Parts: sequence; structure tokens; C-alpha cells
Amino acid sequence: MSVDLFQVRFHPKLGVVIYDALAQLGIAKEQLRLFKINSMSATTFRRDIVSKDLGVCEAEVMQESAMGVDAYRIARGARRKPYCENCRRHFGTVDFSVCTDCTAIRCACGTCSCVARKRKAA
Repeated sequence: MSVDLFQVRFHPKLGVVIYDALAQLGIAKEQLRLFKINSMSATTFRRDIVSKDLGVCEAEVMQESAMGVDAYRIARGARRKPYCENCRRHFGTVDFSVCTDCTAIRCACGTCSCVARKRKAA
């Protein structure tokens, strides 16, 4: 069993979410960035509103979300640079998503590994 540097939690309205301490680096103290498994994207929320409803993710729900959590784990581990190659924004300062094609982090500008590969091939 691997040790993740993030926590899988459950929120009644958001569903299964990932709290990653690394994703909190570029945001204000009163904010909280969570990765939502159902949309495969990260969003920033007000900490005081969202954190009170975060709870433990039950085993059955965790099992249903396993593919999304694995995709996040792969994207997080494969990130070689902490910034977007296209717009140069640090991933800790933007809400991002995970590309379903290449399982890499997709910046808010729309760039992911798919775009970088196409650019190198041209």
C-alpha cells in the first residue's frame, strides 16, 4: 500500500474530494483548494464554509472513486515542472483539472501534456 501525500475526503454537496497540501501553497489562508473527483478538476472555496462538512470517505464510496483518485495520483506524480509550460503560471496558483487522455495536469489556460506533445511533433 502506498502512502499518499494527499487525503481523500467526502463532502455532502461536492462528493469525493482530494485535499492536497501542495495545492494549498498559492492561495490565501482563508481559502481551500479541493480536487473534485466527479469533475476531475480543482476549485478554490472559502475554508470556513467547506471544511466544516468534510468527512471521512467510506470504503464503498472510495472504491467507486478509485479510478479518479488513481488518475490524480498519476498526474501529481508525473508533474515534472511546478508550472505550466504554456503560460508559466505555477500550478499552486491556479485551479486545474486532470486530462482524461494523457492523465496529466491541465492548467486553467487549457494546456496539458497532449498540447505539449503536439507542439514538439510539429
